[in-house]
Amino acid sequence: MTQRNPEDNGFSLMELTSVLAILACMAMLSIPAAAEISRQLTMRAACNEIATIFTRARAKAAFEHRDVGIRWTSVGGDVTFAVYQDMNGNGVLTEEIRKGIDVLVEGPVSMNRRYPGISFSFLSGFTALDPNGDSIGNLSDPIRFGRSDICTFTPLGNASPGSIYLSNGRNRQAIVRISPSSARIQIFEWETGRKAWHRL
Repeated sequence: MTQRNPEDNGFSLMELTSVLAILACMAMLSIPAAAEISRQLTMRAACNEIATIFTRARAKAAFEHRDVGIRWTSVGGDVTFAVYQDMNGNGVLTEEIRKGIDVLVEGPVSMNRRYPGISFSFLSGFTALDPNGDSIGNLSDPIRFGRSDICTFTPLGNASPGSIYLSNGRNRQAIVRISPSSARIQIFEWETGRKAWHRL
């Protein structure tokens, strides 16, 4: 029976150094990829929450047999939403919100604190067309539901059409969009490499 030399057990200092160097290189290479995945997941989470807000309002309008509107407001760099219910049958209107005729049922809720790094905005110099092929136009207006920025759902399943654009200010752009006749809620993400919108 051959006896092992105790000095042959384990690894040499050179072997350990080589392994640690390889692990360090792999970690350094994976950090940018992990950061990019994190940015993508945060963007998608923000879009999905907005879609959920719309879905709840659409369901409430059908259940209550009254129009339900979500009003988006930009104040001091923050964006908030508040949900109102139409009480006199003529839709959710800014003037009637101010007078207390259309009643507040939820909010206002701040969005900026929920998803750090994500804002209601366009990437700087964004020149792509929107998913329908139309010009995006004014990049200073990321919330587009008419002049009042209210998206209203009716008991019949219709909605005021519009879009909300989000970005991370670096390389990711997305849209949450409402179709008018069916109140269909869609999320699109801009793929920089393909230069095309991808529906989620």
